[in-house]
Amino acid sequence: MRKLSCRILNFKSCKLYYSSIRIYSFKILSIIIIAELALFNFSCKEKSHVKFIDHEVMVRVPESKLYVRVRGNSEKPLIVNLHGGPGGYSGIDIKLMGPGLEDKFLVAYLDQRGCGKSLKCIDPTSLTVEQYVEDLDIVIDALRKKYDKEKVSIMGTSWGGMYGFLYLLTDQSKVHSYACIDGKVNSNYQNHSLIDFETSRANEILQTNISEEQKVELENIVAELERIKNSNFAQFHTDVNWMKHEVPAKLGFNAYFVDTSKIISYEDVVNDTALMRLMKYSKKEYDEVGEKAEIVNAAFRNTPTYNNINIESDLKQIKIPTIVIQGDQDHVVGIGHAELIYNALTNVSYDKKELHIIPGVGHCPAIESPQLLSDVLVDFFEKEWVENY
Repeated sequence: MRKLSCRILNFKSCKLYYSSIRIYSFKILSIIIIAELALFNFSCKEKSHVKFIDHEVMVRVPESKLYVRVRGNSEKPLIVNLHGGPGGYSGIDIKLMGPGLEDKFLVAYLDQRGCGKSLKCIDPTSLTVEQYVEDLDIVIDALRKKYDKEKVSIMGTSWGGMYGFLYLLTDQSKVHSYACIDGKVNSNYQNHSLIDFETSRANEILQTNISEEQKVELENIVAELERIKNSNFAQFHTDVNWMKHEVPAKLGFNAYFVDTSKIISYEDVVNDTALMRLMKYSKKEYDEVGEKAEIVNAAFRNTPTYNNINIESDLKQIKIPTIVIQGDQDHVVGIGHAELIYNALTNVSYDKKELHIIPGVGHCPAIESPQLLSDVLVDFFEKEWVENY
C-alpha cells in the first residue's frame, strides 16, 4: 500500500481537484457551436498505439445537445467526468486529469447543459438539478451503447461531486463505481463553514494593532457575513462570489488554493498554444464560454432550492464502491465535508469505500497535487474493476 504523509481517517490509508475557476469573472471560457455536428458524429485522432481514441461527440438531450470529448484506451473501462461549477467546462480537465488516466481508462469529458462546447442555454428555466440528472442519464446510455460498455464509472469534482451523487440517488444500475472529489452534499454545511471561518478570522485580525480604516472595513465584512448567514440564500450569486473571491483577499487567505502560485489564469490558458490546441479552442471560442458560464451559474445560484440542497441523509441509499477525496484546506466546500460524506455512506461496506484527505491542498488537488490525485484515482478504479470483472 502506498504510504503518504496524510492524516489517517478510519483504517484506510489517506491519500484531489477542481479548479473552481472564478465563476463571477469567468472570462477564461468560451464555446464553439458546430451546427452540422450530428448526433454521434465524431473525429478520431490516433496516438502512437491503435487503442487510443479521441472522439468529439454531440449527444441530443431535451431542447439541447451536449458535447462530450471521449479520450483514452478504448479497450478499458469508461469513466464519465463531471466538471465543477455550475458553469464550468471540461476542456481543462483533459490537461489536468488526462495524463494519469487516459492510458488506463477511456475517459468521457462531459460539458454540462449550457457549458463549454455544449449548446448555449436559451431558456434558463431548463437549468435545474432535475434536468441535469436527466441529461446525465441520456449521456450515460448513449456512451454505453456507442462504446459497448455494460456499466460506467463516474468522477465528479466540486459541484460535479454533488451532481454525481444526485444522479446515483435516481439510478445506480448503470454505474460501477464513483469518485467524489472535493464535492458537497450539504449546502448549509458548505455555506456556513465559509461564513464562520471568515467571521472568526476577521475578528482575530480586529484584535490586533490595525489602522482605523482597516478596522472599519473588517467590521463591515463581519456585519455583511452575518446578514448572509441569516438569509435563506435565495439570491446567492453575488454574495457567494464576494465570500469566495473578495473577502479572502482582505483576510489573507485564498478559499481555493494553498499555493496561489499554481493558480491558472485566463492569460495562462490563452497564451499556452499547446493547451489551446489540446482543448480544441480558439481564443474567441474560449472567451465565449465565459458568457455561458455566467448564465448557468447565476441560474443555479439564484435559486433557493439549489443553494439549500442537503442530500446527506440520502447517501444511505448509495451501495456502489465510492471514494471521497478532499484537500485538507478546502474552504470552498468546508473543511470536514469529505468526512461528512464518507460517514453518511452507511450502506457501502468499509472495504468498498475510501476517504482520502490530501495534505497542504485546497479545493483544487488536480492543480496543486496532480500526481497524488491521479495515483489515488487509478488505484481505486483499477482495484474495483479487477475485483468485480
